[in-house]
Amino acid sequence: MVWLFDAPDAEVAAPEMLDEYEQIADSGSVDVRVFDEEPAMLDAFVEYIEETNPDVLTGWNFEDFDMPYVLDRLEMVDPSTEYDLDIDRLSRVDEVWRSDWGGPDVKGRVVFDLLYGYKQIVIKELESFRLDAIGERELDVGKEHYSGDIGDLWEQDPEQLLEYNLRDVELCVEIDRKQSVIAFWDEVRSFVGCKLEDAPTAGDAVDMYVLHKAYGEFGLPSKGQQEAAEEFEGGAVFEPISGVKENVTVLDLKSLYPMSMATINSSPETKVDPEEYDGETYHAPDGTHFRKEPDGIMREMIDELLTEREEKKELRDQHDPDSEAYERYDRQQGGVKVIMNCFTPDTDVLTPDGVRNIRDLEVGDDVYSLDPDTEEMEVKSVEETHAYPDYEGELVDIETSKIDFSVTPNHRMLVRKNETNGITEDGYSFVEAGDLDRATNYELPHDWSTEHGDDLGEVDLVDYLDGDYEVWVRPEVHGHTFAAELGYYPDTVLKNDVGEEGYVFDAEAYAEHREYIESVCERSFVHRESGRKWIPRTFDGDDFLDLLAWYVTEGNVYTSEEKQFGEKLRGSATTIQIAQQPAMADGGDDDHAAIGDLLDRMGFNYYADENGYQFTSRLLGETLERLCGGHSFEKQLPEFIFGLSERQKRRFLDTLVAGDGDRQPNSWRYTTSSDRLRDDVLRLCTHLGLTASYGENSGSWRIYVDEGSKNTLRMHRSGSTSTADDGVYCVTVADNHSLLAGRNGTFQFVGQSLYGVSGWDRFRLYDTEGAAAVTATGREVIEFTETASEEIGHEVAYGDTDSVMLSLGEQISKEEAIEQSFGIEEHINERYDDFARDELNAESHRFEIEFEKLYRRFFQAGKKKRYAGHIVWKEGKDVDDIDITGFEYKRSDIAPVTKRVQKAVIDMIVRGGELDDVKEYLHDEITTFEEGDADLEEVGIPGGIGKRLDAYDTDTAQVRGAKYANLLLGTNFQRGSKPKRLYLKKVHPEFWQRMENEHGFDPQTDPLYREFKRDPDVICFEYAEEVPDEFEIDWPKMLDKTLKGPIERVIEALGLSWDEVKSGQEQTGLGQWA
Repeated sequence: MVWLFDAPDAEVAAPEMLDEYEQIADSGSVDVRVFDEEPAMLDAFVEYIEETNPDVLTGWNFEDFDMPYVLDRLEMVDPSTEYDLDIDRLSRVDEVWRSDWGGPDVKGRVVFDLLYGYKQIVIKELESFRLDAIGERELDVGKEHYSGDIGDLWEQDPEQLLEYNLRDVELCVEIDRKQSVIAFWDEVRSFVGCKLEDAPTAGDAVDMYVLHKAYGEFGLPSKGQQEAAEEFEGGAVFEPISGVKENVTVLDLKSLYPMSMATINSSPETKVDPEEYDGETYHAPDGTHFRKEPDGIMREMIDELLTEREEKKELRDQHDPDSEAYERYDRQQGGVKVIMNCFTPDTDVLTPDGVRNIRDLEVGDDVYSLDPDTEEMEVKSVEETHAYPDYEGELVDIETSKIDFSVTPNHRMLVRKNETNGITEDGYSFVEAGDLDRATNYELPHDWSTEHGDDLGEVDLVDYLDGDYEVWVRPEVHGHTFAAELGYYPDTVLKNDVGEEGYVFDAEAYAEHREYIESVCERSFVHRESGRKWIPRTFDGDDFLDLLAWYVTEGNVYTSEEKQFGEKLRGSATTIQIAQQPAMADGGDDDHAAIGDLLDRMGFNYYADENGYQFTSRLLGETLERLCGGHSFEKQLPEFIFGLSERQKRRFLDTLVAGDGDRQPNSWRYTTSSDRLRDDVLRLCTHLGLTASYGENSGSWRIYVDEGSKNTLRMHRSGSTSTADDGVYCVTVADNHSLLAGRNGTFQFVGQSLYGVSGWDRFRLYDTEGAAAVTATGREVIEFTETASEEIGHEVAYGDTDSVMLSLGEQISKEEAIEQSFGIEEHINERYDDFARDELNAESHRFEIEFEKLYRRFFQAGKKKRYAGHIVWKEGKDVDDIDITGFEYKRSDIAPVTKRVQKAVIDMIVRGGELDDVKEYLHDEITTFEEGDADLEEVGIPGGIGKRLDAYDTDTAQVRGAKYANLLLGTNFQRGSKPKRLYLKKVHPEFWQRMENEHGFDPQTDPLYREFKRDPDVICFEYAEEVPDEFEIDWPKMLDKTLKGPIERVIEALGLSWDEVKSGQEQTGLGQWA
């Protein structure tokens, strides 16, 4: 069934049928219905839903795009038509909600996103999850192609438009039929007792499963209301090798963590204090004790779930490993892995010590943290650090002018909804980045409060001095009275400028008698030493802070050298200069005059000109340099500034901006050359609840603040996904579990790290002690496995959280290796009895290691979780397959040539090829690039467009290439597209002539065309034929971008260099590196 609203300006007649359309599967005839007006078409569509009464409404990216769009269209058209287009008609109970996190809620029907359901089954990163890409992967059928804008098809070729949409529907239906996506999640739904739409979300499904299992047995806390505790160490990973190993057997511990939980009966209600509990307990390696009887709820659930999993594995093993049925059951038994949530390594954290990289934080370091309940900024300490340098999974990228994060999908973002015509939440809450709804307007924390100090009142300069000084005092009492109280007569000095004598005290004497002196002091001055200029000792607090701020932003200190003139010596002089020119005649605040008034109030004798002010005082000059830094590159804020009252912090910041900043309504920017001052101004903004960011401009730092901003984002404009290529990192922060972090000079308060469900504070059975005990048990099991292997003469080549790899040597046959592997399996399993009894106080256990597969050759490039091997036996069957883990070959954002060449090289290595063959192959591939003969389809670098092209604050090469292609090649790249990128050396003049003569482009009036003509460095394309012949590819750059890095990381482990394979030298067998 297809519906068409015939375009009012249609250039051709609407089709009555689609006779020439070739269906993917023979599904019968297609009923084409054409309408003269849109309301009639929409009404017919709603009637079709009412008549057919489906249980499930689904499609690809259905929750985020299709269903919201249908509802939007119905609501837009409804008021202007006689048809009843109320969205509630779509519901079985006349109720449709639009405010849920998971997309529209059509009551009585399931709104199910086929894309999300498919992704959770596949559990791997593919090059693209676009419908056409998955269609090609699963069905060898892509989408219908068209050129130009899809809107043009409506008027110019409505038949192709209908075929395009019909193909999308067919792809969804056939992908679901092949993978049983909905059927599988319906099976999960029935097993755990949740709603179908919640089944693919592990957290929701597990939560409902727990509720059913606990019903009638326990009272559970509300979800997400538990107080988070400290984090814990993760699983064991062995150090990697570099090179090739022969006959490597892989032994896998079946469900290590669940088996650890079941063995020690780990569950929140079974944890006991051994000092108080008299019964028998299991002993976890970290010292936690669990009662032996009765079984805990976690053990009961594990037993039930493992039974279900084993049934799936039995079904899987009835099929050939290369069959579709085997793959389908294997995916199903694999389940859902909880991914750790962390930041990418380019994330910085704003701390009381300044800007620091996430990787540099250590336990005990202080960070700024926000209490989500009170919205108060506090300083909290780092309790744990977590590093996962080998993580190469999915990332959620969020970027606006004030927000820049790249985090794992379940990293907790601190947000609240703020919809103009919808829900506006009062408080902030943690939401996983992967759960942020694409259409909702989210607000991140801003205008937070903090605990401020008191006003700085009268300032006594001696409190800020370092070293010796002298104080001149004129008391208001008679000299005899003054001396009698002191017990002696101090020296007197005539101060000529005031025409009075006063008493002089050195630093020690002043400190001894300070309380009395201050009580009777009428006037007082201070200087460094005899012969130096006296300056006032006390100042108004605001005036003193203003002086510091003006010095920080516009001041410097200069000390002249001593000079000898005959027999006379002219001593050095220290001059303080504050630069500030008078305001222009056209108005504005006159800061030049304000500085003069300030110096007058403070009692300084100064020289002034149109460039600023200067006055002399070694004492004050040295003090300013010590408190605030000397040269512009050394400037800083005195630490006591951060303990002032809110009013004085704001006053200080305003003075800084008046000096080296510029203002617009509700926004300003500040410029400095000092790294320390940059950090200090960012800190001061944080104390004032201001969201600040910074960037570099011509060698200086610029700090930007928009005081009216609410720090909002919508994922459909600001969000995208990518793949981690340099690991992820995180920290655990005390109490609030949030920190001020971001990338590229932006900072926002966000959440911290999560683990598996038992260590996740939104899990109803949250128990970090239990989770820590389980991971500690898992680590001990792996370490004991290594010990047991060594007992029979086998050394671990590599191992991961729940598996070990043992090299059996090159002198044995495949049959002998298989026989030895089963013997090793038997020995280790027997030894687990001793481990459980001696280490865990368990007479029985669930640990079982299984000989999983045999690599004829195993290759590792010196990095954890990056290896490959030639599998010759797997789970009871002979196979001939190449297993690649962690290399770029697995990533979705690399060119096809990278995948092909890296796979070919790895294939040669693990199949026993010679080194000279590898070098020759790579040399030929490089020559193809150098001669410009490479296939554009192969070398184009794919990259996703995560938001509207005009929504990017900074255009990357991918974004610029897409914009240029849309302008000049007739493409239609937009959010969700994944075009291929080429770097250009130059564009020949014939192209510009053609564009300007035939298509009317003018560099004077079209800024994007002008930009590309001035520097044509990159272009994007979908099909190679779109790239004009006049575009000359920068082949050396394409070679570096596609092959050099990924290939270097492989061949360096074999002792080869990139330059060597380019030129081709000495030939050596791979056996040298075994």
